Amino acid sequence: MKVFASIYVGSYETTMKVFEVGKQKKIKTVDTLKAPSDIIKDILSKGSIMPETTDKLCKVLNDMRRTMEGYKVDSFSIAAGPNIRQADNALIVLEQIKQRTDFSIEVLSNSEQRFLSYQAVASIDDFEELINESAVLVDIGGVSLQLTLFSKGKIITTQHLSLGTVSVSENIKKLGTGTTSMEQIYEMVYKELEVFKTMFLREIEPKYMILLGVHVGSIAQRIASFSNKRVKMEDYLAFLNKLDKQFIMNFERENAIYLDNEYLIEPVVMLYKTMAETLRPKTVVAPGVSICEGMAYNFCYNKKWLTARHDFDNDIITAAWSIAKRYDSYQPHLKALFRLSTEVFDAMKKYHGMNKRHRVLMQCIAILHDCGKYISLADASRCSYTIIMTSEILGLSHKEREIIATTVEFNRMPVDSYENLSDRFTIEEYLLILKLLAILKVANALDRSHKQKIKNVSMRVKDRELVITIEANSSLALEKGLFKKNADYFEQIFSIKPVLRENK
Repeated sequence: MKVFASIYVGSYETTMKVFEVGKQKKIKTVDTLKAPSDIIKDILSKGSIMPETTDKLCKVLNDMRRTMEGYKVDSFSIAAGPNIRQADNALIVLEQIKQRTDFSIEVLSNSEQRFLSYQAVASIDDFEELINESAVLVDIGGVSLQLTLFSKGKIITTQHLSLGTVSVSENIKKLGTGTTSMEQIYEMVYKELEVFKTMFLREIEPKYMILLGVHVGSIAQRIASFSNKRVKMEDYLAFLNKLDKQFIMNFERENAIYLDNEYLIEPVVMLYKTMAETLRPKTVVAPGVSICEGMAYNFCYNKKWLTARHDFDNDIITAAWSIAKRYDSYQPHLKALFRLSTEVFDAMKKYHGMNKRHRVLMQCIAILHDCGKYISLADASRCSYTIIMTSEILGLSHKEREIIATTVEFNRMPVDSYENLSDRFTIEEYLLILKLLAILKVANALDRSHKQKIKNVSMRVKDRELVITIEANSSLALEKGLFKKNADYFEQIFSIKPVLRENK
């Protein structure tokens, strides 16, 4: 058995959870520590994190370190949410924390934060059942929320909305709690959600709404209506309608508990209510997991302590296909390029030095390489880059998305030197882009006519040549004419020359 701890420095609270990782391939929570924080309040009101907030955070983290020592944890992970980057003095605060606590905090991107939360909810026993019908996963943060739509077990879309508990709370403070002001705030939230519904739900009616976020733990788990983690939407709305400050005070007194951050109850109720009324799920699910569980599962998967039951790589590929479909990319060509690029990648695995994760990136590149044509045929490369960088693909980090977008952009444009890109990529990342681009160019040349003329193909490396043996159902004059240029580039990158052989 292993003992693992995860610490998450969030917008308005810092949480540590201690887990036991058992032989039964399960994670069990053995302790939870929480402490409120004014990080996001400082950032929104003053633009920087105040010294007293930093002092409190350091004391909390030192207490958590002593708790970990008491449990004799084998490993731990500590991270902060992306909102901390908004502080003018973020780097200084992180350095102070390192000096005063010996913790080097990893600041997550939005994509990384949301994916860790997703890994947590994907670990629950009935997750596959929920998404195999239709479900919308709602991850509420302090400044924003993210909606991920599933249908028939596949991701349809992931969208980021600038609606969060703290941001809504700040609007309430500015406009007041009068009837007219609250109606205006409700109208704003409804409008944002209606746009999502109109653009992405269309024929889909989500059966389940899965709730993630700090206050799911504070409310859903502690109040009897959610004791079974599932509730019918009618009961859920009835519960929210009576959930006001007076109800909370009475509940706390009757149950001898204290719900943290009471000032956020009103915006939490507003967001949960508007989402239920707009998306109209039949059942609301509150699994009671958080990003701390996601950090634990992510660490255990990487260390091979556990094996993931859910195929996260397939989620990435499915999301990429959804984006390509949304921008009317030519599906037969994409399917051919997906297959051919994967076969080149696999045939070269002893020579290119790339791993399984890079294979997923290669497949995404093949799927998304033409998406910019929807906006402009003349400037498809730059448009493709913009589409990819502004599309949330659950499971990809921001850096991975940038690698995909840059590779796609260079498919039709001259490749920049490393000196021009050194502020964005490391040398290793730049070389990865060149390798992925070389594979894309060779695979694309094999279906340059977009008519899928090749019906059989085999590939193998022999004597520093990538021998591509094909059979065709019509003339390959165009493909052969353009193949040499792309093959030459491939040879420059790998020192292996692609050779095309046709079986008559």
